[in-house]
Amino acid sequence: MLSKSRLQLVALLVLLLTSLSASAQQYSMTTYDRKSGLESQSINVLLQDQRGFVWAGTEMGLYRYDGGSFERMGAAQGFDHGEYVTTMAQSPHSGRLWVGTQSGMRVGNGLHFSKVEPQGKPLIIDTSRQIVALGDDRLLLVKNDELMVLSGGMAGQPWQLLPMFSEAQLAAMPQLRKITAVQSTPTGLWFGCDQALCSVDASGKVILHGQADGVPSDTWTGLLLDREGTLWLRGVHHLLALLPGTQHFVARDLLAEDTGVVSDNGVLVEDAGGHLLTPTNRGLARWDGDGWTRMDSSNGLPDIEITALLFDNHGTLWMGTYGRGISRWNGYGLVDGWGLHQGFDSVPNWSILRFDAQHLWFADELGGSVLADGQNRLQPWPIAFTPAPRQILSIAKAKDGAIWAALYDHRVLRYDAVSRRTTLAAELPTFIRFLHFDQQGRLWIVTNNGIYHIDHADAPAERVPVADSTGQQCSDIAEGDDGTLWFACNAGVVRFAGEQWTRMQQSGTASRASGFSTIAVDRDGSLWLGTNEAGLLHAAVRGNQLSLAHIEDAWLDNTLAYFVRRDHRGWIWVGGGGGVDAFDGQRWTHLSQANGLLWDETSQNGFFEDRDGSIWIGTAIGASHILHPEAMLAHQPGEVLITTAVHGALAVQSGDSIPLDGKNAALTVRYALLGKSAGLPPRYRYRLQGSGWVETNSNEINLTGLSAGSYRLEIQAIDDDHRTVSPPASFDFRIPPPWWLSWWAQLLAVSVLALLLVLSWHWRSRQLHGRNRRLEAMVEGRTVELTEEKRELELARAELYHQATHDSLTGMHNRRAILEHLAVLLEPERRPVPGLAVGLIDADHFKRVNDTLGHQAGDAALVAIARHLQSHIRGGDQLGRYGGEEILLLLPDISRADAEQRMGHVQSAVSSMPHLWNGDTFNVTLSIGVVWVGQEAAGVEDLIQRADAALYEAKSRGRDRVVLEAADGRLGAG
Repeated sequence: MLSKSRLQLVALLVLLLTSLSASAQQYSMTTYDRKSGLESQSINVLLQDQRGFVWAGTEMGLYRYDGGSFERMGAAQGFDHGEYVTTMAQSPHSGRLWVGTQSGMRVGNGLHFSKVEPQGKPLIIDTSRQIVALGDDRLLLVKNDELMVLSGGMAGQPWQLLPMFSEAQLAAMPQLRKITAVQSTPTGLWFGCDQALCSVDASGKVILHGQADGVPSDTWTGLLLDREGTLWLRGVHHLLALLPGTQHFVARDLLAEDTGVVSDNGVLVEDAGGHLLTPTNRGLARWDGDGWTRMDSSNGLPDIEITALLFDNHGTLWMGTYGRGISRWNGYGLVDGWGLHQGFDSVPNWSILRFDAQHLWFADELGGSVLADGQNRLQPWPIAFTPAPRQILSIAKAKDGAIWAALYDHRVLRYDAVSRRTTLAAELPTFIRFLHFDQQGRLWIVTNNGIYHIDHADAPAERVPVADSTGQQCSDIAEGDDGTLWFACNAGVVRFAGEQWTRMQQSGTASRASGFSTIAVDRDGSLWLGTNEAGLLHAAVRGNQLSLAHIEDAWLDNTLAYFVRRDHRGWIWVGGGGGVDAFDGQRWTHLSQANGLLWDETSQNGFFEDRDGSIWIGTAIGASHILHPEAMLAHQPGEVLITTAVHGALAVQSGDSIPLDGKNAALTVRYALLGKSAGLPPRYRYRLQGSGWVETNSNEINLTGLSAGSYRLEIQAIDDDHRTVSPPASFDFRIPPPWWLSWWAQLLAVSVLALLLVLSWHWRSRQLHGRNRRLEAMVEGRTVELTEEKRELELARAELYHQATHDSLTGMHNRRAILEHLAVLLEPERRPVPGLAVGLIDADHFKRVNDTLGHQAGDAALVAIARHLQSHIRGGDQLGRYGGEEILLLLPDISRADAEQRMGHVQSAVSSMPHLWNGDTFNVTLSIGVVWVGQEAAGVEDLIQRADAALYEAKSRGRDRVVLEAADGRLGAG
């Protein structure tokens, strides 16, 4: 039999092996530092109060999170500048918030704090020692290594600070003279005492726990009672647990390499799933019931010591660090991230599917990876072929379990799940975009030049006739519950039902969509469509007709839809370049890194719903696994709370009378957002009741210069992720009228005014008779003068307008004027038919003229070029000097072909013109970049940039030519 010592050794080895779990997943963090208001980035303590405020105690003060950033508490809240905050606690019943600083204890309601001064002296507690607020509003604290009890301070009661233990108790148990950590439980009080553990039971008896109780000698700095009743004990070198109903602590030690550096930090917290978390030397460790999972910077955690932990009331984890501010773990417990650190051979991930009950497959840039259920690391997939498969854009699973993979190089490979052999199933003449097996087991393939299908494993790939479908690019396939296949193509939507092909006709408000890139079928048979432009469409199907409607949404209108998919709940998921948007039938919700996704840029086919309803999202740097979609989409309505209102330096309350006549200080109102701990930083809108809303990203409003009256300021938080606004927070105030508007001042003013009017009338009547005679003589002479002045003024005004809109050297329109002409031509109601050509003209090697012949020769040449350009354009065309030797030419009411021909004629005519200067003859050729637009939406800046790109291409191809941007946005030579 094994001896007792050997059994202990075996147990210790088993514990160490279970502690050495594999690296966890990749997680998304939001960091708060100086840019977020944290002037001090060394965090000592984190706490969330009963209102919902998150507090951070730092080496330079106390900070309160307002929903987007941190605000330092200053003199207005009762704090001196730069106080070193060491610990915090809140009384469970009264809600009093206790703050321990190195200059004295503070207590308050979260909006204002006051000093705690027993016997008129500041109360300074030991650094890095916990304080415990008891249910009877007493406070346990450690001062000079002894446990003390603080009471009073309410309803005029004096503060009273007394030792917890008598001198007799201290003499009988010297360990009580050096208290480290403190924890109150329903059954008594626990605290670290010197190198041991002490407890006080319900009768007041002090018990010393040591080696016989499973407590080795250590400095115990952390205590936590979890929801199951287990008492956790953290020391510098050891971590113990006292299970419910037992008297002996069991070891839950971390590896030695994870402990030892931490001395004063015994942080222990419990997550919503009942898992214990504690900092290590390199990150965090989480007890999952059987062992520790270690997490560090390779999983996305801060790469520096974690000094404070907090789970807020939404389950979000906040981590304070030593010198790097605060990191918020986005989507804790809701999202897992998988990246290169978890074994992916490469990223991005293009396609995801489940191979069997235990394995998930991922297709990526260098091939693919396999994840076995329950594992934390991916392995290379078994598909092997020559040449090696790369850039797998789509994978699909056949009914026989085989995996089919579409490669960037036009090949389609088949991996047989039984023989584990990979064969070449097809090689198409074009780029493949998506694979889909229908309910009959046929494989459908969409490509850059139409649709193909493979009817069974040994059949060849056959192209669907162009006459039946399309020969243009198709990017996605969706299958309805009735087996109808829908294809998203550049030429439109193609339907295959009952072995019949139909090119769907389009109508509705969005019927002019520029091709479709992705598609999903809703339960009611309607279609959700992503187009080749930003935005999302919803289409009702009526026979062969699609009635298209644009989904009006700020997020969707600013992203291209990379995928649109429906899950088993009937929810619609849309992935794009800025994250994922999900529609649960009532509300859209936006998900991004701020919510826990690994990355915002999603992949083209990167959506997969797993068998448990969880969602996998392929991204540019790995895959995000949304473990609990319902929780991720759950709406957390925020509440705006007005924290302070001051008029100058004077605090004011709602309902006060405040002078704001423009000569006095402004009314400054600060506010915070409570109840929303994830997602993007909040935006707000405010208004004075009865006026329009004003949007802002600030947490402060300044009001001044208002007229007398009664006002109500309303403030709401805008939740862009959930497309909602919070209930308004309001602040009422009244502005009194100035003294000169009081009733007695107005009565006096009216009386004086009446008297003055009587006197003035008598004097004025005498003066008017004399003046009338003089004025009649003056009017006749002045009329002649005014007529002449008016003529001169009109001439001067015309000259000034010409100078303001024309270039002084060439006489052409100047930059501002020509751009204004372009903006007018782009207005929808003034858009030229059939189109507008914009040419950006540049004189080739013009610097040589200036350098060899002088700038006067260059100016003369530029004037001659402008004159010849003007002579070769139509009456309605516009020329303008864009800058230097660059000239902008606008050709309205012209077709694309005519524009190209016209630009070529102008270029050749002016480029062949000789120039003469002081006996020297030289030529200046022109390079022209041209862009043509029809009736599609376009902006001035966009057209200039596109014309400039075409001009750059003309220069690159040797100058002296015209380059016209092709219809598909590429550049071709003219």
